[in-house]
Amino acid sequence: MVRKELILVALAAAVAVAARAETPVSYAKDIEPIFVKACSKCHGEDNPKKGLDVSAGKGFGQLVGVKSAEVPEMARVKAGDPAASYLWLKVSHTATQGKGMPRTLFGAKKLPQADLDLIQQWIVQGANP
Repeated sequence: MVRKELILVALAAAVAVAARAETPVSYAKDIEPIFVKACSKCHGEDNPKKGLDVSAGKGFGQLVGVKSAEVPEMARVKAGDPAASYLWLKVSHTATQGKGMPRTLFGAKKLPQADLDLIQQWIVQGANP
């Protein structure tokens, strides 16, 4: 009986992961709240660093298909391609130029893994508004 329960639990987990992967991620509903909370202190209305303002209602148009200020040969977000999206390299702390984001007084901190997964999924799905 225990084996059957384990199989059912594993199956339920696989179904949940598959459903999440197919659930469309949108900037406005899913991604903007992450950036507003974690990034808008520096990349906000008063004096947005590197000319990037991710405060409510402003970030999408300044991210998708827009050249990075630090690495102009890369887009901040290249729809469908996290590896070619400078924003992804910054938040995943894999950028070879610049430092990981978000920054704190003591260096960089990583966003929670669930937020990183959602940002990556958003880019992979086409960086929809």
